[in-house]
Amino acid sequence: MRGYLRWWIMVARRGPVECFALSGRWPHMKGFACAAIVWIVSMASVSAETRMVHSQPGAADKWTALQWTADEVNRFGGMPELRLPAGRTLVLARYLYYVSNYDVARRYPVWVAHVDRADSVLKYRGRKRGDWSRANDEFMPDAQVAGQSLKRKWQFATNESFTQANPPEIPVGEKGAEKITRGHLASNAEMKSLGEPEQGLQSQAESFSLANVVPQMQRNNAPIWAKLEDNCIEWAARMGGVSVISGPVYNLDPKGPVPMNRLLYTTGRDGVGLPIPTHFFKVVIARREGRLVAVGFLVPHRTDLTPADLDAFVVPIRKIEEITGLNFMPKLGGNDALELRADERWLGWLTETAGP
Repeated sequence: MRGYLRWWIMVARRGPVECFALSGRWPHMKGFACAAIVWIVSMASVSAETRMVHSQPGAADKWTALQWTADEVNRFGGMPELRLPAGRTLVLARYLYYVSNYDVARRYPVWVAHVDRADSVLKYRGRKRGDWSRANDEFMPDAQVAGQSLKRKWQFATNESFTQANPPEIPVGEKGAEKITRGHLASNAEMKSLGEPEQGLQSQAESFSLANVVPQMQRNNAPIWAKLEDNCIEWAARMGGVSVISGPVYNLDPKGPVPMNRLLYTTGRDGVGLPIPTHFFKVVIARREGRLVAVGFLVPHRTDLTPADLDAFVVPIRKIEEITGLNFMPKLGGNDALELRADERWLGWLTETAGP
């Protein structure tokens, strides 16, 4: 009896999977270890509550983040639409300042929408130490995503999905440039730079939801993608705020390097394979001198890029729509001029004096 009690304590402290591995030392306990795993998995919907990020459910007529203003909502021109949603299990996860439209079966966010405000740049500079450190934040599954997955007996991403996640085709290398990391779509820096301090802290914690994350190689995550995130904060300061939509792209380029030339999956510790993007997109919308302006970026998933390369990845928003099946700013109509041009003025606006 004492042996069984010790095993329950070990399961509680170390987790069922590790206990199963350890049971190899005591073969007579392996059956109990298996039973413990089955029991804990069956209780996952209850016990995982304290380890998950909780979002508000949404729908097409109630899709916005909880703290967006009416003007911020209007800038988006409607919820991004997926042209072929049939047969896809999508979850709208609504947080304070961002929304994730998550594909539960494919295990990735189709898009994430967020805002940056005119005062975000000042808050960003002042919210870097103490409580604002990332040290205490942990990546966790979204409870809605986990619930829908468990209901269908599907796997879902956990923090362990990104641990030792590189497939054999993408060796990490000596400097770790190719290491698969947890790539934010609504960045921690942007989310903590919104609202009052209490809201900023909550939003910062929410940014670590795995509904807001895709596999991204370290040297692609920074510096080029991080620079684009910083640019959004700067554009918000100059134009009174921006509305941003970001997401992964799965569009094979036979002439590109791995992972652009083939669809690969992560190989993390939990065995949950996540599709590795070939590119990343970002659509930024603002008002300048009273007019709506927008720009699209399509960044290849490569490790040889620098911030100086960003101007080469400015594309018409329509191009992003064509390769993702998404429709941005649907309320503006299908022939909106904002979507048909590659607006290269945006990077030049960063050098102007702050203001509209």
